[in-house]
Amino acid sequence: MIVAILGAGPAGMSCANACLSFGLTPIVIEQSGEVGGIQRGNFHPNLWLLGEPFETGREMSERMAKHFAALPLSCLLRTRVTGVRGCAGSFELELETPTGKQTLAADAIVLATGTHPRDTPALAAMAKHSERVIVGPLSETIRDDIRQARVLILGGGDNALDHALFLAERGNQVRVCTRRGFSARQPFQAACQANPSIELRADCTPDMLDLDDGRIVAAWGAIKVRYDWLLAMFGYLPNTEVLANFAPELRPATSASGHIVADVWQRTSVPGIYAAGDVTETPQPSVPTALAQGLVAARAAESLAL
Repeated sequence: MIVAILGAGPAGMSCANACLSFGLTPIVIEQSGEVGGIQRGNFHPNLWLLGEPFETGREMSERMAKHFAALPLSCLLRTRVTGVRGCAGSFELELETPTGKQTLAADAIVLATGTHPRDTPALAAMAKHSERVIVGPLSETIRDDIRQARVLILGGGDNALDHALFLAERGNQVRVCTRRGFSARQPFQAACQANPSIELRADCTPDMLDLDDGRIVAAWGAIKVRYDWLLAMFGYLPNTEVLANFAPELRPATSASGHIVADVWQRTSVPGIYAAGDVTETPQPSVPTALAQGLVAARAAESLAL
């Protein structure tokens, strides 16, 4: 039984590993040139994973990738899924690979495509023109280059306040602005409020953001302030763009937030299609959650072969 796994992050790698244990044949399809998912850029310790308290997301990703590379399976890198249709109770996937187009027949599909940092068109355009505008938390520049600077952070969740503390410890003056209130966990809020290098401002979305001579200018009414760096921490959006290439009747249901809806067996609304990891609507997005869901999806797919 062939299981096509879309995505080679923790959920996809876990699912592929479990498929082998269940006697299935996994084929992993990854758009980028390497496995590991978004954790490849995470320089923070991954505190959610028991047993490796000081291992960064990148180190964890490299460890998993090393294990994954030793597995007896096919992993198609730099490969896009350009079409999916039903075919006599199974699926036919159209692929665009580095060597050309090909077709893959699969008995089940697991969507493990992960997420990407949320942005706005204006911020995305600014980030293209300046390395001092950073969207999302996974940037080595944050770790290595921001020192003794004025930093504006937009967003009020855990990532925003965690990075405010991280940057304040490195001699930066940080202002954190939110559109409404702060949703970060209370310990983060308390720590930021107690830090004289951090200013928390609710309900203070800038009226204007612009680039000027390599710096960021933010305006609140008539008041304009120059910053050395701008970080946008608006959370994440699920990578569900590939669903547009599925036949309409094969597109799984999504939630109001755009995440794929899956039950406790990681089954979607379409028989034979499963979803695992951060692309699903889960109470606690994390690597351990993704690993577990990948395993469950493989177990559920096995039931099709019984």
